[in-house]
Amino acid sequence: MQPKEQHRVAVLSDENLSRIFEFVDNPQDRAAMSLVCRQWRRVDGMTRKDVTIANMYAIAPAALSRRFKRLECIMLKGKPRAAEYDLLLQDWGGYAEPWLKEFASAYACLKTLHLRRAEVLDADLHLLASAPFHASLQVLHLHKCSGFTTRGLLPISRSCRSLKVLSLEESTVIDEGGDWLHDLARNNSTLEVLDFAVLGLEMVSIDDLALLVERCKSLVSLKVGEIDMSDLTQVLNKAPFLKELGTGACSDLGEEKNCTPVSINLSQHLTSLSGLWAMPDSGLQILQPVAANLKKLDLKFTLLSGRGYCELLSLCFALEDLQVRNVLGDEGLQVLGRTCKKLRRLRVEYDDAGYISHSGVVAIAQGCTELHYLTLYVSDITNAALAMVGQGCVHLTDCRIVLGTRVKNVADLPLDDGVKLLLKGCVNLTRFCIYLRQKGLTDQGLAHIGEYGHKLKWLMLGSAGESDVGLASLALGCQQLERLEVRDCPFGEAGFATAVVAMTSLKYLWVQGERVSESGGHLLALSRPCLHIEVSPAVSGLPGQLFAYYALTDLRTDGPPELKLVALRRLGGQC
Repeated sequence: MQPKEQHRVAVLSDENLSRIFEFVDNPQDRAAMSLVCRQWRRVDGMTRKDVTIANMYAIAPAALSRRFKRLECIMLKGKPRAAEYDLLLQDWGGYAEPWLKEFASAYACLKTLHLRRAEVLDADLHLLASAPFHASLQVLHLHKCSGFTTRGLLPISRSCRSLKVLSLEESTVIDEGGDWLHDLARNNSTLEVLDFAVLGLEMVSIDDLALLVERCKSLVSLKVGEIDMSDLTQVLNKAPFLKELGTGACSDLGEEKNCTPVSINLSQHLTSLSGLWAMPDSGLQILQPVAANLKKLDLKFTLLSGRGYCELLSLCFALEDLQVRNVLGDEGLQVLGRTCKKLRRLRVEYDDAGYISHSGVVAIAQGCTELHYLTLYVSDITNAALAMVGQGCVHLTDCRIVLGTRVKNVADLPLDDGVKLLLKGCVNLTRFCIYLRQKGLTDQGLAHIGEYGHKLKWLMLGSAGESDVGLASLALGCQQLERLEVRDCPFGEAGFATAVVAMTSLKYLWVQGERVSESGGHLLALSRPCLHIEVSPAVSGLPGQLFAYYALTDLRTDGPPELKLVALRRLGGQC
């Protein structure tokens, strides 16, 4: 007998394998490929160009640079989402400094840096401006960051001369002069996007802004803050091809100024408008000529009446992305449903003077069937309205419903059946928030989330459920859930511990409520290893909080003294 032939698997060289990897951009696919074998993991590290760090405390900065050698695009997230609502202790942390030092030493060709909810000091911006990648940096996006002043922006303006995008979106910036914009206008001619639409930046020269717009021929997006719309005429005349415009105060639009009617002609190329601070109904005459071309519209900061909303939205046939306040009312949502058939994103935020009920929700569900993102702050809601969302908005991937307190007696509670039918219809939903009130969602409703929310990766529960039993039912079904946020729900630590064990994909848990103890003992006793637990006592009007996340690092040392930190490691094992 002849010996059996030995079959060998052909092994690709690193060079050939890297050429295959270059065609794969999806982060989830990349992560799966890196688990095949050591070679594939190594090649992934050599060829990966962009990465997102969803929690800066989950890994050490040096671990990132050891794994990925040639990153060109980095997104780093600092504080939890609760920071956006002032729900964290003062000086909570989120400092970008150790990460920026690592980026400066490891990545000489970094092109894009996006920091979100991070503490960025002036010294950090100086570091970026002197880093080896300062000449190659094309995108700097500081989103909802704080801790820096306009003096920190000076070295960025002077040294980073290849910037195409400079965005301070929703950041808190201390104004110490407008020299940063002056130097940016003198040193940069490549900007395509400039966003400094933040409150407090008043020392801005219109002449500097006009010079910048004149020099940057490729500028397509400009968003400003403390500049009156009526003072932007000189700037807008030099930028006839702007596609996105974020204005400052618009309170005098449509009125007379120095006995002369304020009139501004907006570019017909505009597809996006935002800002419009304090714009009254009289300012609509400025927007009407371009309304039919608009794809994105942010009206959150206007002072439009319900009638004004209806008048404007009836002209926006091409609209795809809309942010408003609930002042538009049910009638405004009905106009939206009739007119804006291409709408993909809708966010309706809360205002004391506004009111939205189930009839407005039904109008959106029936008329805006292409929605992928929906956030609604409602005053009244029914199971039938939620069921209609599930029936009409089948493309939704992100849905957030918040029930306000204006209506004391909401007749159709609990919303168990409505939530069930919404999730049953929206089969692609990966992000879901349901914030109600006591008895708004029972344990049965949580069980429905577990049964029909099997694709959910992020879930926010507010005043939902009745006991740990409901949370356990949810956890058994939501096996892809990665992030869970809970506010004012009647769950105990034992219930959370059981849920953490059951949801094998869970990486992040944030809990705010009275039943959070200072020990975190149940979580320590029952949860998986590598879990970092941070417990904040109730102080300064803030209720107790628990923040738990899986990490491959030691406990952080930059938190406030009130914060109690605990790490769980498997005895004799590794994470």
